[in-house]
Amino acid sequence: MNRKGIAVVVALIGMTVILMLSLAMVQSALGNLKTGSDLLNWAQARQRAEAGVDHALAYLDGKTALSAPKTLSGQGYQVTLTPQNPQGDEIRIESQGQMGLARHTAVAVVRLQPVPAQAQNPLFGQGWISGGRITINGGVDLWGSRLHADQGYANLSGQIGVCDSSGQNCKNLNQVNPPPITGGQGVTDTQCNASGNNKVVCDGSAPKYKVCPVYQTPSDPNLTCLDAVTGRQVRWDQATRIRKPDVDALSKDRLGVRASSPYTDATTDRLCDVRFTSLDPGNAGELTQFLLSRGISGSFPQDVNQLLPLVLNALNGSGLRVCVQNNVTLPGGTSLGNVTFYVGGTFQVNGTVTLNGVSVAAGSGINLGDLQATDSRFYTGGTLNLNNGATFRGDSTLASRQSLTFNGRADLLNNRALLVVSEGDITFNGRADTHAFLWAGGTITFNGTGAFIGGAVSLGGTIRNGGGQFYIQNSNALNSDLPNTETGTRPRPVVLSRR
Repeated sequence: MNRKGIAVVVALIGMTVILMLSLAMVQSALGNLKTGSDLLNWAQARQRAEAGVDHALAYLDGKTALSAPKTLSGQGYQVTLTPQNPQGDEIRIESQGQMGLARHTAVAVVRLQPVPAQAQNPLFGQGWISGGRITINGGVDLWGSRLHADQGYANLSGQIGVCDSSGQNCKNLNQVNPPPITGGQGVTDTQCNASGNNKVVCDGSAPKYKVCPVYQTPSDPNLTCLDAVTGRQVRWDQATRIRKPDVDALSKDRLGVRASSPYTDATTDRLCDVRFTSLDPGNAGELTQFLLSRGISGSFPQDVNQLLPLVLNALNGSGLRVCVQNNVTLPGGTSLGNVTFYVGGTFQVNGTVTLNGVSVAAGSGINLGDLQATDSRFYTGGTLNLNNGATFRGDSTLASRQSLTFNGRADLLNNRALLVVSEGDITFNGRADTHAFLWAGGTITFNGTGAFIGGAVSLGGTIRNGGGQFYIQNSNALNSDLPNTETGTRPRPVVLSRR
């Protein structure tokens, strides 16, 4: 063969190799696209199957028995309820969820039995309720709200007005009988320091008007007293009371992991749909692989700071449960919805970020910048800090096992209000101007002026500092993380097993 023929053969071989490589790349891209599509469909099929189980539980609520099999259906799921015994009070629920070709089966076995009916603890939303002392430096108006402190009042020096729920028809404390300011009956080590018109609430060194203690234990174990909510004469331990918040339990109930160890719990219990070492901004290889798994192809940037926004955009609305071993930092401009983060380190927001229906459990701490959040929840084993640009709406929760500093505000949405929980202290700086429920194992401190609508429940005490007038308004809003009290019994499905 002459040189020309050899060159032609070599060229043909080269073209064949290039063609085969191109076909392999196309096949790989199609495989990645299919993998990403399958992952999304599987996650949505699982969600639909679980939604079917929830539908069945709602259907059985209030029923004492099921006499025959029952079929329920909804968007993308079909549920079969089958009695497991002659009494019809033990029932198997099987829910088939489907998205595209992906299918998922969720199964639960329940027993119908009377259980205590629950309602939101009425002490939340009434004003400031404390198992310790309340200190007010400056003026406060009570708009249809109240003050209660088991151990009394360290200082009531400012002007205290008692108004109706709209802030009208205000009167001084000495013009109201009885004033809505109480202490705990039978509690030792009390204090009551007041000046001017406020002296009417004191009887020596103790509060004059007393009801059952809401947290402290009275010296008389058989004490009967007036319930702080109902006004009925009851034994003290049968009265409406408050308890110490347990952020691990709140997080476990809502997200399936403890706030102190979310990443470990999520990986152990196989809750992760996707895993990353970090997202601050992260590892380029991990980020690229995730994008490929979601069916996103093309030329990706090498800079991880440019890759991270692509990953966050792919997570938006996915319904995925994201496990991150170390830290997460959301850059300004991020918009996320319907995603859950289990973070071993810290979760941080830089710049303006919008979250809707996002849940976060972060073991080491949470720092939120100019955040606009709706129906979102944040639980941490560390401290939780917010700046004054943070705004919350709807059924949202902020919870810390250590301490929480709040420099933001919260609006009411659909009769749902923000819940702020700390096993330690809660501190408000600047203007409060918020609609929320506060629940602290330590002390709640308000520094500054403003309006507070809702309730502040503390075990250690509540302090108001600053000049100017501050008003506290009651609220009947709800939050699904608030503690409940028993209001009787009703038949409900008790889950024996679920998978």
